[in-house]
Amino acid sequence: MRQAVALILVAAFFILIGAKCPPPEEPKQIDFEANGFQKMNTTAYDVGHHTANGSAVHEGGCACSIDHIGDVAIIYTLEGEFLGYFECNDTGAEGGGVRKGTVVDIYRTDYDRCVDWMELTQGKVWVKWIKGVG
Repeated sequence: MRQAVALILVAAFFILIGAKCPPPEEPKQIDFEANGFQKMNTTAYDVGHHTANGSAVHEGGCACSIDHIGDVAIIYTLEGEFLGYFECNDTGAEGGGVRKGTVVDIYRTDYDRCVDWMELTQGKVWVKWIKGVG
């Protein structure tokens, strides 16, 4: 008898809790293309001492086409996970996709972090450029 009463009380508790709590909202999806993002390839690098604009390489920096030097890249995974803001202060190797504007190359402090970046992004990201002051 006690078990039946306890079961009824537990069930009533969960019914009351459910009645007071609205169902969780679906995460809001960003319409990346409609909001000025472009799908780009991405790579990561961990070598070098100075960037194209003369500053030291640093976490939060990236290589991009020369048209974006001084701009900031807002980057998301294709699934919509925010990855961060990256200062475009480098141009990458001659003739590569970075210089042509098809790749954004993110500076990471070591090889393992480069590998992590590539595993997380699978080599593709959403990028929106914010005009810099430079």
